[in-house]
This record gives sequence, C-alpha cells and structure tokens, in this order.
Amino acid sequence: MTQIVDQKKYQSNRRYMAWASLAMILVTCIAVLAFPSRFEPAESILMMLLGSLSAVVAAYFGFSHKK
Repeated sequence: MTQIVDQKKYQSNRRYMAWASLAMILVTCIAVLAFPSRFEPAESILMMLLGSLSAVVAAYFGFSHKK
C-alpha cells in the first residue's frame, strides 16, 4: 500500500475535489434547465458526466468516516 506523506493535505485535497464535483453537478443541472434544447444532442454524455461526478462525491462521503 502507498504511504501518504502529508495526511492532512491529502484529506483537504479530497474535500476540495468533492466540493468541486458538487459545484460542477449544480452548474450542469442549472445549464440544462436553462437551455434544454441545446443539451438534447449530448444527453448521453451528460448522463455519464453526472454519474461520474456523483460517484466521486459518494466515494468521498461514503468512505470518509471509515475507521
């Protein structure tokens, strides 16, 4: 297993990644609601994007309190 040199920095970077993913989900949803006709051709890509970002957030919140 890989040793983490700076555990505090590692945790803060993971937290920033989770918050950035949540922000990207919010921006994407607002853009789709504001301009639905422009996003119809890219529907499958958007579903993949939202699924991936949700997985990042779920992984952070799901495993952050594991002891």
